Amino acid sequence: MRLNKFLAKAGIASRRGADKLISNEMVSVDGKIAKLGDKVNGGEKILVREQEVKAKENKEYIMLYKPVGIISTASDERGRQKVIDLVKSKNRLFPVGRLDINSEGLILLTNDGDLALKLTHPKYHLEKEYEVVLDREIKNNKIKLGINKIIKIEKNKINIIMYEGKKRQIREMCWEAGLRVKTLKRIRIGNLKIGDLTPGESRHLTPQEISDLKRL
Repeated sequence: MRLNKFLAKAGIASRRGADKLISNEMVSVDGKIAKLGDKVNGGEKILVREQEVKAKENKEYIMLYKPVGIISTASDERGRQKVIDLVKSKNRLFPVGRLDINSEGLILLTNDGDLALKLTHPKYHLEKEYEVVLDREIKNNKIKLGINKIIKIEKNKINIIMYEGKKRQIREMCWEAGLRVKTLKRIRIGNLKIGDLTPGESRHLTPQEISDLKRL
């Protein structure tokens, strides 16, 4: 895009004001004084009055059905497939929280760091609902839940609401009760439900869904 448009989108000035800055040799691109009509792709080092300017990212919010076998991180030294590989975006997205590699279900991807911090902070006790299939029918429930709770039991299937938890906590709780987890799927985060999404599918959150999350 044209440099004046880039500066305008970054909130530095209007396009006309950006042109004045460029004409007055107050803008440099990769160490060279910029000229009117210059084009940039956003990867350059752009200075205005010797202060670096970076493009503003549009906030993006995506819900994804993470399949089993995909890791829920933004990078991986071992080259494994990541949740961010399953969506197309011009923004630098990252997952909000995690699902272990053997679990599936709802995960949020965003570039909104403030919202991500809020949704993962323990003090908010954000509800997350999981559908868990076990290796046997539950006859005597000995699962130690802490502040979390089971809301549904059907033979060898349970729905657990987690308010807080550590890595692999559901699997560990069941293991201690003599039960083995066969499948574990997160179906809800707050008011956000996985709905009709199938493994690997994603969609952008609606404005109302985004607003609801921000009000938590």
